[in-house]
Amino acid sequence: MYVNKWAGFSVSVVCTCSAGLAYCFSLYSNQLKEAFGYDQRQIQAIGSATNLGGYASIISGLVYDSMLGWDGRGPRITLLIGVIVNIFGWVSLWAAAKGLIPAPFWLVLIIAGLTCNGGTWFDTACLVTSVRNFPNERGTVVGLLKACVGLSASVYTSIYVGFEEPDAITYLLYLAFIPAIVVMCSIPFVNFVPYTQKSELATRPQFCTTGGRFLSAYQIMTALAIYLMATAVMDQSSAFMLNHQTRMLLSIGTIILTLSILLVPIGSGGLASQRAESQGDEEDVIATARARAGSLAADPDVCPPGQHAVPDEHAPLMSTTVSDEDDATEEPLTPSQDDTSKRTDPDGKLAKVPHQKQLGQYDVQNEGGVEPTPSARAPSAGFVEQMPDMTLLQCCTSLNFWLLFLTCSIGMGSGLSFLNNLGQLVIALGGESDSQAVFVSLFSVSNCAGRLLLGYIPERLLHAHGTPRCVFLILISALSALAVCFNAFASLPLLFPASIMAGLAFGATWSLMATLTSEFFGLHHFASNYTFIQLAPAAGGFGLGQLVGSLYEKEAQKGGPNPGCYGHHCFRLSFLLIAMLDVVALISSTILYYRTRHIYKVEYEELHQHDEDLQHPCSTANFPTGGANMGHIPSVSLSNTISS
Repeated sequence: MYVNKWAGFSVSVVCTCSAGLAYCFSLYSNQLKEAFGYDQRQIQAIGSATNLGGYASIISGLVYDSMLGWDGRGPRITLLIGVIVNIFGWVSLWAAAKGLIPAPFWLVLIIAGLTCNGGTWFDTACLVTSVRNFPNERGTVVGLLKACVGLSASVYTSIYVGFEEPDAITYLLYLAFIPAIVVMCSIPFVNFVPYTQKSELATRPQFCTTGGRFLSAYQIMTALAIYLMATAVMDQSSAFMLNHQTRMLLSIGTIILTLSILLVPIGSGGLASQRAESQGDEEDVIATARARAGSLAADPDVCPPGQHAVPDEHAPLMSTTVSDEDDATEEPLTPSQDDTSKRTDPDGKLAKVPHQKQLGQYDVQNEGGVEPTPSARAPSAGFVEQMPDMTLLQCCTSLNFWLLFLTCSIGMGSGLSFLNNLGQLVIALGGESDSQAVFVSLFSVSNCAGRLLLGYIPERLLHAHGTPRCVFLILISALSALAVCFNAFASLPLLFPASIMAGLAFGATWSLMATLTSEFFGLHHFASNYTFIQLAPAAGGFGLGQLVGSLYEKEAQKGGPNPGCYGHHCFRLSFLLIAMLDVVALISSTILYYRTRHIYKVEYEELHQHDEDLQHPCSTANFPTGGANMGHIPSVSLSNTISS
């Protein structure tokens, strides 16, 4: 039995609220500095190690992809490994800070990396499974889940302020066990559902449709972000003298709002997933698919000269044959064999096929209780276009992959260098040592807003007008450069808008990076490709972090024997150099746009048809929405232009 994919999505949202604990580093960095007796450069190295651990998720991606055939067990095993790594890392850091275990600097760096590596397993299992469950809304899904990752620092900052402030060392135990409890409770519900659910085809009432449920989730996350921002401002404002009990109540409110996302599955058919009923004629499906693919291939903007497009009407389709061991293999199916390719649902009717935007996948979904192979899954309604389905090694030979890698490395590295030095930046500008919590919350909330907005807006504009998603990557690269320049000249009051700008740019890049990876390089190896490209912010954060730490120490030494650095000059040169690198990211994203903009012509046509199908489900011209079998549907091949 499969668990309702809406239930899996809602608990995935809660899980990912514990997947971004690397952003909490500034809460306990000063106390770690005192406990270990480190200088700023060593603390910066520890911060970079936490970022590296939080983004070095390639192992979790490879593990997930190795279990693609295990729809339920694969994601759950991935989550369980994450729980173990999370507990081990944070408990070890707490023990080292308390002096319970000997911890030379190199060992502290390793432990710091482990603390945040557990979150990568949560993120991989939840995000990849949810995108595979809702491929036609991948931007919306990525935006929501990445928003929760960005919001996690603010959620756990609220818990810190309400229960443990100012004892940041003991707070490390909270970071060890609270995420573990949350994820362990969520594990039974996370699974990949290899067919279209009845609830996905609902057209009314509005809040029960797929779009309506996602919109409700967006509203809940927006309310949570506003609540967290308001409580952070209240906590730091002299107009509100909040006592400990009030702070505890505000923290409890945060927990309740976070858990309210579990209301989204209400009315979606219960805990067990219910397959959509099959209906229709398969021959009409094949004819319509060929006609539609042929019209796209005839468009020179979609299929450039020299590219092979759609075979003629006599070209073979592909069917899937299932052996006794439930292994699926592909074999040609010619039109003369169409009668043998027709399969029936349990009621004996010819079944319609769930078309979807599963990049590069045209395999058959098997009926009769036989498990389809990972490449044969069709979880959502919608038409399929053929785009590259690239392995990790193939991605490493793609110029587009490295352009995306460079853009994200610089853009998110600049955000991380700001966040990890926020505590010292506040002090340098004349703030109190414990006042960085409000700026961490502002960064975290705006980080969440950036992820939500750049998940939702590009998806809607792509559906409505075919606007290339890469356009937004250019805009966000420009915003990142502007934010860094702003930080270079900010005073303490101006650090409030500076934190918001930096958080927006940082979070928006996260949403775009994951979604563009799935569009350019496919979904079948999405876990591996996505987790590998997460090394981009890790590399950028480490390199720029070392730059900022070195320049800060040089400025501090100019002040004489007194520790620390005070004044605008402490970080100005660092931020100006990072701004120059952001201009490089802007150029890189522009080149990527010009190399890939033509593919969105295809994607827009297919998404538009999918949306029309949902609005007019009874039309004979529509693509089907059932859960049966069908062979490969030929379409435009863009793999040469995408991967080059």
